[in-house]
Amino acid sequence: MCGIFACFGGKCDRREAVDNAYKQNHRGPDDFCCLEVTGGLFCFNRLNVMDRTDLGRQPFVYQEYTAMTNGEIYNHKSLEAEFGIQNRGKSDCELIPELFSKVGEELPKRLDGMFATVVINNKTGELFITRDHIGIIPLYWGTDTEGRLYIASEQKCLVDICEVVEIFPPRMYYHGPPKMGKLKQWYFMDWTPQVYAVEDEEKVYDRIYDGMYKAVEKMIPCDSPNGFLLSGGLDSSLVAALARRILGPEHELHTFTIGLENAPDFKFARAVAAHIGSIHHEFTYTLQEGVDSIPQVIHKIETFNATTIRSSTPQYLMSKKIAARGFKMVMSGEGADEAWGGYLYFHYAPNDEEFHEEMKDKLADLHYYDCLRTNKSMLASGVEVRVPFLDPDLLDIAMTIPVKMKHPNFIKHEGRPIEKGVLRKACDRDNLLPKSVLWRQKEQFSDSVGYDWIDGLKQYYIDAGTTEEQFNMYMYKKYNFSMTTVKTGKSVACSTPRGASWLPEGTANDESGRSVLAVHQSSAPASEKQEMISGSE
Repeated sequence: MCGIFACFGGKCDRREAVDNAYKQNHRGPDDFCCLEVTGGLFCFNRLNVMDRTDLGRQPFVYQEYTAMTNGEIYNHKSLEAEFGIQNRGKSDCELIPELFSKVGEELPKRLDGMFATVVINNKTGELFITRDHIGIIPLYWGTDTEGRLYIASEQKCLVDICEVVEIFPPRMYYHGPPKMGKLKQWYFMDWTPQVYAVEDEEKVYDRIYDGMYKAVEKMIPCDSPNGFLLSGGLDSSLVAALARRILGPEHELHTFTIGLENAPDFKFARAVAAHIGSIHHEFTYTLQEGVDSIPQVIHKIETFNATTIRSSTPQYLMSKKIAARGFKMVMSGEGADEAWGGYLYFHYAPNDEEFHEEMKDKLADLHYYDCLRTNKSMLASGVEVRVPFLDPDLLDIAMTIPVKMKHPNFIKHEGRPIEKGVLRKACDRDNLLPKSVLWRQKEQFSDSVGYDWIDGLKQYYIDAGTTEEQFNMYMYKKYNFSMTTVKTGKSVACSTPRGASWLPEGTANDESGRSVLAVHQSSAPASEKQEMISGSE
């Protein structure tokens, strides 16, 4: 991971470019380079994750091509072998300029990974810009009053110099002269769910497990220690447990959990850590520490969306602790709920078609929410996050199995429908996880760090004479961020407006999973549950 910044057109002011690129130095605190290219400048903030020597230093140059890539390319070795590319170092991104010289606009289709890439042909001055299939890696672009084009990993680098700042959308590429020109799509979410006979269900479970295993396996290689975010929920626990299975019992594996005191996550995370034999790190924070951090959280993640800020705050605090212990890469469970219908409101999906379309919309918009949160809140302290559930091959499996198999009614646990039941059953083998975790109900991260976090946050704003939404917007505007880069609309328990329309009348208009009262089962300790019951009377 890293930060990329570029300026093109007219005379780019090097001092101004460097000053603005340094606004995202938290993304790559290990090194910095500013390189002149045809008609502009490339600036790179480096985080040493793969090839920590000087040979891994970007930008990379091959003949007339210069390239910068923020992200990880998991299939770089197979591509190097296929195209006869011989790199000087061991960076997974060094092949990009030479590969582009050979495949041109096919580049993003060839890459298996998470990436935001800029390539310039120094003979013609033409640019190629592209972003991964989901938008795991952030990218923005904009223009100034003199028509210069700017590109950056975070919009804070652009808002003081550009008239217009927009998200460079996922799944797209631009190829041409340096301007905000016409985009072309390279990845399509055109999945069609298949139909399987009942006797083939076991084959579906095997496909899911094998896909999960391979997704985790390809993302493990790293030149710094392996770390895993472990909430104690299903998704992050599966990633950590499969990594243990892949790496073997002798490998040192670290897991990290955060929450308020007595958070629901802690006991489940401890159970997983003990089960897989990880070195477990448990961090607590107070409501006040969380509230105090929110202005910086908004500055780092660049959104005013309430649920994203709620979830980003503990993750931002945890990133500091992880970085202080020498870790530069962790793996996490983001993307599972979108691809497997894991949010509690999916219990109310009226039919398979609506269920499937909701999942597609959630995945299409993930770069506004969980991808943005995880990438920016962790890289605020220079920690990269890899997300196996968003592996394109695993997504193909998730989005093409029969939709009915993902509905909570398909599999019941202890007599009640369970979300992501097909994923749970597929991984219910070889003692991979404790049953208490494998079949634990979905808890949104902003809930599972402690119910007092959201409840206390709401009360804090009431006492301050404002609202959560008003404060978030005030800080967002204070930082001069673009209003076009945040998506708005009614949402209940992280739904789209479509999903919100499924819920019964009277459902609280809040993005907490606990708003789906008829489905949510409290994970709070017994004493806290009693307080909640008493408080509702």
